[in-house]
Amino acid sequence: MPRLLINAVTAFAFAVWVAFATQAQDETESATPSAATESQVKEMIGKLSSASFSERQQASKNLLNVGPEFVRILEDAAASSTGETQLRLRMLLPQLRERLFDDQLSAFLKQNSVENARRLPQWDRFESLCGQDEEALSIFGQILKAESRLFATRLFAVHELPQLLEVRTAEIAEKCNGRLDEEFPVASVAAVMLLGSESETRLVRATSANISSGLDDPRFSTLIREGVHSRALRVLVEAWILRKGIAAERPLLFSMQHELAAGRLLALRVINSNSRRPDMILALLCLAKFRNTEDLAVVETLLSHETVLWPQRGRIIKRLVPGAAPADTNYKVQTRDVALVAAAQIRGIPPIELGIAARPSDVTLFAIDSIGFSSDEARRSALAAYRKLATK
Repeated sequence: MPRLLINAVTAFAFAVWVAFATQAQDETESATPSAATESQVKEMIGKLSSASFSERQQASKNLLNVGPEFVRILEDAAASSTGETQLRLRMLLPQLRERLFDDQLSAFLKQNSVENARRLPQWDRFESLCGQDEEALSIFGQILKAESRLFATRLFAVHELPQLLEVRTAEIAEKCNGRLDEEFPVASVAAVMLLGSESETRLVRATSANISSGLDDPRFSTLIREGVHSRALRVLVEAWILRKGIAAERPLLFSMQHELAAGRLLALRVINSNSRRPDMILALLCLAKFRNTEDLAVVETLLSHETVLWPQRGRIIKRLVPGAAPADTNYKVQTRDVALVAAAQIRGIPPIELGIAARPSDVTLFAIDSIGFSSDEARRSALAAYRKLATK
């Protein structure tokens, strides 16, 4: 390309930028998103190539004031257009994103006020969970600062969030390694639990497992019990625990460990699903841990369910015999066995009074391999003992 032509194009682009940036700077500080419609936004985009300079400038100014829901339309237009339309859109988009998110986040971090928080994505939902006191405002700022890219994506390109969330939660999961000499990424974990617990957020592949990995880290347990923001963290964890479709085992165990009310609701959901997996064991033991007599009716409906929950299919359990080789055993844990132990616990009946030598466990209340039977005769005897004691 001849040098004179290159210089002319460069000068033109610079002139457009100066004119656009100068006018945008004058307007941005007081600008608020207009109540534009999609058709109006597309009409503005069309005017960027108008023969009238003033019309092009006015369209640029108007586009700089649209809401976040139209950013995707502008991005698509920038990718498909040419000439001055493309040039103006590519200059406008960074300023628009900055106005809608970066500037608002900076203002909030400088002054944690409800007024500033309302201009940020997910505040309404966070407020409904955690409130708007000083503690809530503080942790909201921390989680947005820690994961600003995720929240910006939620604001501007929600369809891209599932893929980005999977990648980011995998990175966070690697840091949930239990190493006491490293700082736990609490703000990031809280952020992905807030985003992941929203029903509209699609969780792809390993995302839910990645998010739940934080529940296994003892450092997180310490923060839930003793941390400065323990109250808000508990609420965010409970919101995640109640997210439909995620694996229930880790959330149930964490709920039992920290007596989270959401665990009881999750346990009832698992039971109502008639699960034939080990999460049924944890669900029943979780109800036993909470000892809410309102749950007795649900638990007792399972006293006749013969589904084998432990050992899992394909596994063989042998009984250790002193001085001899391990012997085969018919010992199994069925749904009705766990239900019997849970019902007894809720009623305040020690399992040993039913003839069940259940070993206490700090993790699952009772050791899973100690709440079954080797014969149906033993089961019938324990059930009879329960019914007799329950009527007293």
